[in-house]
Amino acid sequence: MFDLCPAGPRDLYLARPHREPHSPYRIGRFFLFLNFNIMSAKKVVDYKGRVLFLHGFTQSSSVFYAKTSALRKKLKALKYQAVYLNAPYNLTPAQLPSSDALSKFNSVAAEPDEATNYRAWWYRDASGRVNLDDAINAIRRYINDGEIIDGSPEDQKVKQDLLLESESSETDTKSTETRESDASSSKVTSVPPVVGVIGFSQGACLAGALVNNFEAAFGIPLKFAILYSGFKLDTKLMPEYTSLYTQDDGESTEARVLHVIGELDTIVGDDRAYTFYDISKKNSHVLKHPGGHFVPNSKLLVNQVTNWIESLDAEEKKRGITGDADLADDLFEKLGL
Repeated sequence: MFDLCPAGPRDLYLARPHREPHSPYRIGRFFLFLNFNIMSAKKVVDYKGRVLFLHGFTQSSSVFYAKTSALRKKLKALKYQAVYLNAPYNLTPAQLPSSDALSKFNSVAAEPDEATNYRAWWYRDASGRVNLDDAINAIRRYINDGEIIDGSPEDQKVKQDLLLESESSETDTKSTETRESDASSSKVTSVPPVVGVIGFSQGACLAGALVNNFEAAFGIPLKFAILYSGFKLDTKLMPEYTSLYTQDDGESTEARVLHVIGELDTIVGDDRAYTFYDISKKNSHVLKHPGGHFVPNSKLLVNQVTNWIESLDAEEKKRGITGDADLADDLFEKLGL
């Protein structure tokens, strides 16, 4: 028998067998008990902010989740919680590109008998115009109510994983029944504020369109946006969206923007890739990679992106202490951005 009444460190000394103190069996049982309790302790992650992930055209939250695993893990190490949203439109077969073209969009063709889950933040009408209302509302519903649009079973699993991860950052003691009920709902509850947006292709275009007016649209300030293969909306065709973008080269925009551009990107070529950067140079930086239309998952590229985020954290900390805003420029210069 053991005296196991854990009330403090001293109990480790008191937790000893009454008899046969050198019995390997009894000592083994004690350390098994100790190891079990250590492993079962809930690990609390003190996230400092949430980052919204906006997938590309014909992708979904689960596809983007799989394609950004290295970036997500590095963000978690920096105490940023990744949240993957689904676009509002599930494209019909008539709206889809060919199977060969799907691969160019970094998506995967479905089997003939498989239900499709090719999503889009918007689609073009016959005149080439788009409407952003549903896309903006999808983001607003998550920020205000924690709601993520349902998609495929894989999307649902990602949503449940996010719920469990967000619970690990809280110190409440929900019952098992409550947690299971939350996991089956369409809401993901999280405490940390939304501070960043990461988008790919069409999702990057959407993120870029929201950067300048994010606080006005959603009631919270945005710290950064990372745009992979992003581009600017055609405001000559759609002048109603001109006000979404900065009119002073990004000088008055608080959020910082990193444009990640693939040198071999044939979907978003240089002529489109720089359309947003060219009007927001004062709050933007460019990072090139030697690939095409995808989110680079290599350690080198992921580290460069997260180093940029860390430089923003350092700038924010420095501003809080001295009010010196020049620190970031020095850090960006060291990063080669």
